[in-house]
Amino acid sequence: MKKWSRTENYIGETYYDYYVLLSHHRDSGLVDESNFQSALKMLNGESDTVKVIRAKHWLCGWVEMILIHESDKESIDKGNEIEKALENYPILDEDDFYERESEKREELIEELRKVVDKNATDEDIWERVERYISDEW
Repeated sequence: MKKWSRTENYIGETYYDYYVLLSHHRDSGLVDESNFQSALKMLNGESDTVKVIRAKHWLCGWVEMILIHESDKESIDKGNEIEKALENYPILDEDDFYERESEKREELIEELRKVVDKNATDEDIWERVERYISDEW
């Protein structure tokens, strides 16, 4: 993991004593969302040494990061394990990811049923949803 660093245009609180594990933003896909929440869960959630911070961003609205304080050696080790796992496979927790994917699929099916041609078959709707879900990853 790398230490938190300030970008040139950043205005806000500084976190120089923290490592950055993962981040996500308003437009993140299902894999990023799942990995962010799964990593936070693996770290036993937020604590005095594990923080989730949010910063406004001009392009994507907001960015959240999981930060681990340099004094928390156990969480740093776990964070390094998480990073290593993601180097070998893009999904940290398949069960969490597939649950999110299923929820998104069901939401989209319901939304599409309201707006598509009344003659559209279930197969037509399913194909549209699958295209969107795979693009959303």
